[in-house]
Amino acid sequence: MTANLKKYLYLLQLEEYDNQRFISWIKKNDIDQLTEKKGKLKYTLKIISIFPIVILLSPFFKTTKSIIVANNFLNIFRFIIKKTTIFLAKTKLLFFPKLHKIIITGSYGKTTFKEKLTHVLSSKYLVLKTPDNLNTEIAIAKLILFHLKQKHAFLIIEAGAYQPGDIRKICQFVKPNIGIVTIIGWMHLERFKNINQIRKTKLEIIPFIKNKNNLFFPKNNHEFINTVQTINQIANKFHVNHKEVNLRLKTFPKLKHRLTIDTKNPKLIIIDDTYNSNPLGFKKALLKLKTFSKYQKILVTPGMIELGNKQYNLNKQIIKFADKIVDIFIIVGKTNQKAMIDGLCNSQHKILTIKSNQNWGQILSPHLKPPTAILLENQLPDHYF
Repeated sequence: MTANLKKYLYLLQLEEYDNQRFISWIKKNDIDQLTEKKGKLKYTLKIISIFPIVILLSPFFKTTKSIIVANNFLNIFRFIIKKTTIFLAKTKLLFFPKLHKIIITGSYGKTTFKEKLTHVLSSKYLVLKTPDNLNTEIAIAKLILFHLKQKHAFLIIEAGAYQPGDIRKICQFVKPNIGIVTIIGWMHLERFKNINQIRKTKLEIIPFIKNKNNLFFPKNNHEFINTVQTINQIANKFHVNHKEVNLRLKTFPKLKHRLTIDTKNPKLIIIDDTYNSNPLGFKKALLKLKTFSKYQKILVTPGMIELGNKQYNLNKQIIKFADKIVDIFIIVGKTNQKAMIDGLCNSQHKILTIKSNQNWGQILSPHLKPPTAILLENQLPDHYF
């Protein structure tokens, strides 16, 4: 495989095999700039299948066109496999009439809520949950088909949405007994365009929950449900009392890269919040940074993405808020650089800008005045510069 072809395939993978997003990126960027720094091309079945077709088409088309044609061709087979897998998973669920099926969706906070609820219920029951942040229709179907056993009392599913109808499709074959929406907020605006469309999509779960006492969702946009209260309510339905719930929540292990505090030494603290970023999460991380009142406070961030036409303003607003807390800013990459520089136009604090592939530690080193607390907020994939 040539280095150039590998870059194109890596880009296709980063764009989740979406031809439109793949083409859009190529029109705006130079493929030669793409490097495997934060991640690497994964040789999945999709990539292995595309590669020989691209080679066969290469005498007739340019690389970009060959990849698009190959991807479209294979999409026919993927569709058949997907529908077959979902049908088999749906059929299998018919043999589990006593299984408690819980679906968790929301703009963000899904994985954390899922892991906490699983941690609580697993003290008394055997629980099968979707691993990590695998939350698509086909990933859920594979989990049911290959891992669900009669010994499982609960199936806890994290449901993601990339377009209207995605939550409805998942609910149609899972048929959940309990539904949770963690929050309806700014996320994937490039795909959904506005908050009303996001809300409508997340609330597609409502008709599938027959007992409305088993439905939990925030009444207002941009507000989290009460996580502890909701988990208590669900657990209590299955004879796990408040005391047991609270004890389990106290022993819940912190998820990596989600506001994780790493004390390198008494004079250097790293707050790792690089899993992703959104307006509420960013603000929460900044307030955590603020608690280190006697420390020099540093923010390292590329800003927030997938916010559509609100991306500039939301990044500008959050960086203005940060200016009340932060002593030194390190703005990573060009994606949101203008918005954040504009937001800091009246700042009296030090502002450093670096390329996305630069080592922020080396740039920051001369400016450290311990004790220091550094907030790492968000980390973008390789195709963001």
